[in-house]
Amino acid sequence: MANISESIEQFIIATMGDNDFVDISRNSLAEYFSCAPSQINYVLDTRFTVDRGFVKESRRGGGGFIKISRIKSSDTNAYLNGLVLESIGDELSYKRMIQILDKLIADGLMNKKESELVEASLSEDSLSMPFTIKDKVRAKAFKNVLLKLMITK
Repeated sequence: MANISESIEQFIIATMGDNDFVDISRNSLAEYFSCAPSQINYVLDTRFTVDRGFVKESRRGGGGFIKISRIKSSDTNAYLNGLVLESIGDELSYKRMIQILDKLIADGLMNKKESELVEASLSEDSLSMPFTIKDKVRAKAFKNVLLKLMITK
């Protein structure tokens, strides 16, 4: 049996179907799944992210509606810009970088060889520096790679 987060994610994706977006009410969804609205927030914040190919827009009032949109592969610069400006932040773990690289390959924005070069360059072993700054350096370097991709794609 899937856990509640997986069930909520699958429900939202099924509701979206082939459409490019879906409007959901956080409170209605929480009521449907008999969970706290914070559980819905957790799913939205962890499973519907730019690096997973989604953009969220909050709409205030009326029960807290959220619009979840799929980023189309034709919106390459919007997707990469979203990663650089919104999603990555000031720190980037190695594990999260790998997830983003996998998504870039799946979307055809980077090939396997390019991904392997970035991965090798920004791996734990390559960044020989104190642990306290490693994720900050990785985030800055990875953002520069994405900016270069925006120029060349």
